[in-house]
Amino acid sequence: MKYLLTSLLALFAFPVLYAQSTEDYAVELTATVQAAPASITLHWKRLADTTTYEVYRKAKTSFDWGTSIASLTTSDSSYTDNTIIADSAYEYQVIGIHNSTTVSWVAKGYIYAAVRCPAIHNRGALVLMVDSTFSDSCSAALYTLMKDISGDGWEVIRHDVPRSMADTAVKALIKADYTANARVRSVLLVGHVAVPYSGDQNPDGHPEHLGAWPADCYYGYLANEWTDTGVNDVTASFAANWNIPGDGRWDQVGWTNRSELEVSRIDFYDMPAFAATEVQLMDSYLQRAHQYKMDGLNIRHRGLISDNFGPMDGEAFATSGWRNFAPLLGRDSFGVAPFIPSLNSDSYQWAYGCGPGGFSSAGGIGSTTDFTTNNVNGIFTMLFGSYFGDWNVQNNFLRAPLCAATPALTCCWAGRPNWYFHHMALGDHIGYSAWHSLNNDGNLYGPANIYGIHQWVHIALMGDLTLRTDYIKPPTFVDVTPVAQHGANIAWGASPDPAVIGYYVYHADSAFGYYKRVSGMLGTTTFADTIGIDGLKYYMVRPVKLQATPSGNYYNLGVGITDTATVTYSHLAVANAPVTLEWTIAPNPATDVLDVTLVNTGLNAELAIVDVKGNVLVRRTVLPHNVTEATRVDIRQLPAGIYMLQLSSGGVTSVKKWTKL
Repeated sequence: MKYLLTSLLALFAFPVLYAQSTEDYAVELTATVQAAPASITLHWKRLADTTTYEVYRKAKTSFDWGTSIASLTTSDSSYTDNTIIADSAYEYQVIGIHNSTTVSWVAKGYIYAAVRCPAIHNRGALVLMVDSTFSDSCSAALYTLMKDISGDGWEVIRHDVPRSMADTAVKALIKADYTANARVRSVLLVGHVAVPYSGDQNPDGHPEHLGAWPADCYYGYLANEWTDTGVNDVTASFAANWNIPGDGRWDQVGWTNRSELEVSRIDFYDMPAFAATEVQLMDSYLQRAHQYKMDGLNIRHRGLISDNFGPMDGEAFATSGWRNFAPLLGRDSFGVAPFIPSLNSDSYQWAYGCGPGGFSSAGGIGSTTDFTTNNVNGIFTMLFGSYFGDWNVQNNFLRAPLCAATPALTCCWAGRPNWYFHHMALGDHIGYSAWHSLNNDGNLYGPANIYGIHQWVHIALMGDLTLRTDYIKPPTFVDVTPVAQHGANIAWGASPDPAVIGYYVYHADSAFGYYKRVSGMLGTTTFADTIGIDGLKYYMVRPVKLQATPSGNYYNLGVGITDTATVTYSHLAVANAPVTLEWTIAPNPATDVLDVTLVNTGLNAELAIVDVKGNVLVRRTVLPHNVTEATRVDIRQLPAGIYMLQLSSGGVTSVKKWTKL
């Protein structure tokens, strides 16, 4: 089946405007929060001709907004939710319905807001697929990349593969890791690892561009059967887009289900406009990514938008800027500015630009050659225009910002469909946003695109998917001293960041393995690890601070640094050690399941879920983290409301508050 769209050129000639500006299609949300009594107040910029605002709330892991929790009038520009609890996070949707005598349209906004959103200690496992071209030439930078990713809570599984390896063989390695390790959630492609092509579509609307497009999401959809038997189309002007049965290019245009894995790519292949070699471009990118993660760049938390399309019959491409930048940066921290000159002369953490495009340019923005003489003093960029979303071509414009002498660190083709980054305001990495943008069916976050361009295979993120918006300077050093039969003493130098409120200690059995938390938040710079299993241990220390954002606040963990020691423990001490209950619950609030993780004890615990009347509704045994990562509790049968969770072990009881939506 061909997915053919009306040409963008035709849209340029005959625009039908339902709103006066692209901004009118976005509800620009921010939040202020209060801990006691706990509340979240949403704020937005009032839009002209709005007849009503509908407010929705859900848990982060839910894919259903349910019914609205409030209906407000055109005079309203805020809403206070007093039914939340602290140490929790909530996702909101606000829909503005517009209707006057001459215009009618819908505006939407999204925010992930919290009072003290809990820290993300473990992010899962990441499969790092390295083009062997860089194994030796960028060995030091790749090792640093792995250390930084591991230090941010990821387990790293690395494969070095020749760029000649078929996409099917690359995917087989990824799938084997996914099968063997339940924590695998992401794939980072470094270099020109095989580029899958798929489909018979032209999401930029040009008939001569109909065919197969690059489809890195092939590596993320593992349960689906990808076929190469149905599409037979060689009408495109570019042979790279031709797709015939048996040619190694896949048939699929998109999927209605969700991919298992997040995927992104760092690729500088075939960019001769830049004087630097492919290896030099890679090394430059990885060095700047490391500086950013160490909080070593003076990047201003602000954004710019360069919109050279306008409302476009309601598509409003630049809403990917207007809608996202408010919860990430604040409403007063972004606005209209030229794309390339602004990024060259000053820093902007976020930037959006769109205009009529070619493979190496976008009207009103510039061309690939402009990036050869201009720096990109920013981190997260979005670009949109015809052709260059098909990114595996020479001097491609989508990849060009990552090639500048001072490179951007991510870029995506945001407009068909729109992208959603609001979770990043509370510490999520950009790969999570890319995953949601790929899998968005238009109902979860809307509009994905008014022409139904969502869940298509061309959706891709260029750059390191582990990147976040806020980083902390790490401790200055970590030193581990083994103590015979008593584990180890860990000491570290304080982070230079004056806002740091404490530290966490973790250990793992391998350098890039799963780091288990072995301490609560510490107000000192020392810790004694006295309970465990003998052997070589990799210790990590991470700083934490309560990070304020336009979406509330969250406990932000810095990238950890490590040291190693071979340690022995007293088995008698392990048996008689006093019980201290360190445990986490996630998500909070939740709708279907609850994961309870018990930290730093060798004993089982008993969990009880108690309602406000004191009735015990659920009892479960929770195993310690060295037996299983988390104990999953099915809570679908519980009615919505606030509950107390009681965890008891060794005569000690700990209580946490939790919300069922």
